Amino acid sequence: MTHLVPVAVAAVLAGGTDLFLVRAAWLHWTGSDRAPDISYGYSWNPSVVRGHERGIVALAASVVCLTVGIAAATAAEDVAGIALVHVSAIFILGSLPWTVLHLTIVWFNWPKALVPPHRRGESGSVTEWWRQRGA
Repeated sequence: MTHLVPVAVAAVLAGGTDLFLVRAAWLHWTGSDRAPDISYGYSWNPSVVRGHERGIVALAASVVCLTVGIAAATAAEDVAGIALVHVSAIFILGSLPWTVLHLTIVWFNWPKALVPPHRRGESGSVTEWWRQRGA
């Protein structure tokens, strides 16, 4: 029974992260002034930060899929080898495509259907960098 304590703690932490990201995605999608600023990542460049805010919907979906994969692995823990297959399949089929979509929104602001409606006219961070480089 004590071996389930770390799993329960991980589930609570992952669920909290999911709730924060889903709420942030909703607030960004609706254009609320209460939407949190997303200032994480590999750059403090404002265009990249704006890109992460535009791609928050895909990022939230990616993290939710990853949490589902971890939950599936935990449920199949007693069956040898199945847990790795579940996590890998859910990551490859669910989380990885959403992560790729998040990055294409950050870099190129595409696909427009996943970008919040009020931010669809912005350019991606790579496009902004290319324009500044040419100037």
